[in-house]
Amino acid sequence: MSTENTSPSFVAAIMKPLGKKHDFAFLAFVALFSVYQQGRGKLFSPFWDYKVYAYALDQFKRGANPYIPHGFPFVYPPIFLNLFSRIPFHWLYLAFVVASLLYLACSVRHADFVVAGALGFLTGGAGVGGILTGNFAIFGHLLIIALFYAASQDASGSARSSEHASRPSHRATAKYCALVFFIALFASIKIYFLTYALVFFFISRGMRYFFAVPLCVALATIAQLALEPRLWTDFETLLRWQMLAQNDSGLVLFGILEQHVRALSTLDDVLFYEAVVVALFVYAVNPLRGRRLMVAENENVPGRLFYILAFCLALNPRMKEYDIAPFFACCYVSLFQSSKGDNRMDRVIFYAVPLAFIAAWIVAKFGHVYYALDVSWFIGVYFVFFVVSLRQRALRVSARTDVRHVDGDATAAG
Repeated sequence: MSTENTSPSFVAAIMKPLGKKHDFAFLAFVALFSVYQQGRGKLFSPFWDYKVYAYALDQFKRGANPYIPHGFPFVYPPIFLNLFSRIPFHWLYLAFVVASLLYLACSVRHADFVVAGALGFLTGGAGVGGILTGNFAIFGHLLIIALFYAASQDASGSARSSEHASRPSHRATAKYCALVFFIALFASIKIYFLTYALVFFFISRGMRYFFAVPLCVALATIAQLALEPRLWTDFETLLRWQMLAQNDSGLVLFGILEQHVRALSTLDDVLFYEAVVVALFVYAVNPLRGRRLMVAENENVPGRLFYILAFCLALNPRMKEYDIAPFFACCYVSLFQSSKGDNRMDRVIFYAVPLAFIAAWIVAKFGHVYYALDVSWFIGVYFVFFVVSLRQRALRVSARTDVRHVDGDATAAG
């Protein structure tokens, strides 16, 4: 998928989300409100997830059990402890955060969707809230998304300049290998990162990476079960306790079903959630067609790559702020890239969704109607994904119609 720009149109393109010059003012307003709505407790005591990591590693090095609840529970598998207990974790984590943000900034510095992506990232305060947690997931998401985008740019640039258009460039291949490493590493710690492997299915010559990721994760899991059986059992027990006893089941449909409905079992709630997300994706993309057609569409249909990335994020049934922020960013970028000209409905969505979250927060804060926030996350996530799915379906049907017209004209011309 190409998103190359010419310098004369860059400023005009960057104003495209809302079509007005006060876009930056609106973005600044959303950013400031996102900071304000976090409250003093979060702003002056941030990075609690990082503190959980550091405490658990310290306990592990002392020979104590890190899975005994102490404040916020440590719900990460033993591989996390074994990988990071023998190195200066503070400096490693700081380097990881800085490197992820720098690489993201470097990758999108010439892109025309920066404003749209930033607005999506800040929607609902999810981006600011996710960063304040200090959870590695939000930085992992941003790094993976940036790598996929940079690889797609390298691959599309190589295809335009080479007669072997089906072969990705060496730079793109290097980025795909890096993606396999990071996805496998993060998925070994948080399994839902495994969904990013699906993106390779839609990339030229990507099947080897598609199979390499789950193989690496499976080997890592088997190694943990074999080498650390007691710690693995403690990890599973604590994770189950956190999800079921503490109602820590995320902010989207699965969380609503688990916390408020409770009519089905946990497995049924997960299956119902996944069915909704997969149904929207199938409706938009129809992945049951030939894979070559999928690859061609991913390279040529505007917004397709970021839509697939949003789908991978949405497959996580326990989406939290640090997952929802990159999800919204991908959806906004996909909608931005697929927008044609001065589309008023797109402007309405770019404005209305952040404002709706602000209104829900005000109702919860001053009206003490706390379920308004739960409803806003539920409606907001699925509304945005539904809108982007409709756009991708329309583009797919339009592209198929255009191909039929071209084939018909060629046949008539003999």
